[in-house]
Formats: sequence, structure tokens, C-alpha cells
Amino acid sequence: MVFDNNACYILCDWGAARWSGVLDKASVVGKVSDLEQYVIKVTPVQAPANAASTRIAAKEELWHRRFKHFGWENLKRAAKMIDGMPLSVADAERVIGTMCVPCVDGEMIQSPSPRSSTATNKCDLVHNDIGGPFTESWGRFIYLMRELEDSTGFIMATPIKTRGMAAHVLKTRNKHLETLKGVKVKRCCHEGAKEYVSNDLKAWYEDKGITSEMTAPYKCQQNSKAERVNRTLMERARALLLDAGAEEVLRADALASVFHVLNRSPKVGLDVTPLKALTG
Repeated sequence: MVFDNNACYILCDWGAARWSGVLDKASVVGKVSDLEQYVIKVTPVQAPANAASTRIAAKEELWHRRFKHFGWENLKRAAKMIDGMPLSVADAERVIGTMCVPCVDGEMIQSPSPRSSTATNKCDLVHNDIGGPFTESWGRFIYLMRELEDSTGFIMATPIKTRGMAAHVLKTRNKHLETLKGVKVKRCCHEGAKEYVSNDLKAWYEDKGITSEMTAPYKCQQNSKAERVNRTLMERARALLLDAGAEEVLRADALASVFHVLNRSPKVGLDVTPLKALTG
């Protein structure tokens, strides 16, 4: 991805893109946050059906499409094996610099997120995440806010009634962490939802000297540790409710008991429990 003035070029192969003219200039149409996260609009130069192969003979292109975008070399082999296909397809050569746009779009996948490393110092990094809405509990809670201390795996989970309570809970829980260890929290990683980017919370971060790290939109994998904790909590809580034959209204209570036990249970990579590792 290359930014040039007010334009953005998305290239997989410079030579191929230059010859085919598949992508036009991509302009920034919106800004997600102050951390240089942008919404980019990409406009194809021409309709995919017409741009399928700009410099390949129409007959070969037609059979490529008839075979549901079969690979080029296999298509040439098929022409020698199947009756009814013109032999010219078997002898056709791909012109360097051409591409089939529908093939490229259809095979496009999301790049895997890099494996996150574990912070070495306590309170260097804290992950935040909000799960829900769930079935309303007896306390009228429908969301669960989780905090994970990265170096020890210590979990704090707080049931909340609205997402608007997130900023207040985040401040309270960070203060709790600092009290337990006596060390200032340095970084907070969370999604870019509006409850995390309020002016009040930004001012609080600046006052406390905390760096706010937001994940890209629709990219929860960047906060994978928080997502893994969420899955563990929900699986254990669901098992508790099923085992006891309890109603969904007790989900918040089940979750509270789960993270209480997890903080006092063995954890991979630690010789002690997460609570002992944090306070020890």
C-alpha cells in the first residue's frame, strides 16, 4: 500500500498493476481516529467482466470464465483432454502484465495478524474489551467489561449496564491494578469504539501518562489476548450454568466466579498463579 499526496495505491505486483490499470487512485474518504486510521475508497477503472483479461484473446478469456476461473496452465491442459474446446486455448500464452480481476478479488484473503508478544514488566500493557449484550441478569447487567494484565494474565471482569460506563470502569480498574502492584499502568489496548475515545478519557490518559493503543476497525485479532480471555470466560460460565441447570439471568454471577477461580489457578508459562505473579 503506497500513499501519495491525497491518493492511495494498493498493489500486489507493480508491473501487473501498471499494465492492466485495474486500480484507480484510492482516496481517503474518512478518518477513523487520531491514530492515523483511515477509511479508503477504491474505485475499479472498469467493470470486472471487461477487465478480466485486458490483453488475452477473447476466446481464451471466454473458456477461462466458462471453467469458473480455472487456473491458466490447467485450462491449457484441459483443452487437450476435452472434446469441443478449441486447440488455440492449449497453445495460448499469457501476456506478461495481465491479470484476471475477478480471480484476484476472489482469492483475496486477510493477512494473518502477527503473534502478539507478552510484556515482560508488570502493568506495562493492559488489554480492555467489552462483551455483550447478553441476557439481562438480576442486577440488570447486559455487558461484561474485561481487563487483562499482559505479563501475568491476571483478569478483572466487571458487569456493566451500558457501554457508556466503560470509561469509569476502566479508570477504576486501572487504579485497582496500580494499588495491587504499586506500579503505574503504561499502555492500554482496546477497540476504537466511541466509549474509548471520549475527550474525558483522552484527558485522563494524558494526565496519567498512559498510552492508548486502539485496534483497527473490524480487526479484533489485534487484541487477540483479550478475545481469548473472553472465549475462556464464556465457555466456563456456560458450563457452570448447564451443570447447575441455572437460568441465563445468573450469567453475570457465573462469570464473576469463573474469573475469580482463574486468577487463583495454574497458568501456562507461569510457576505461580496470576494473582501471585501480580502481587508477589
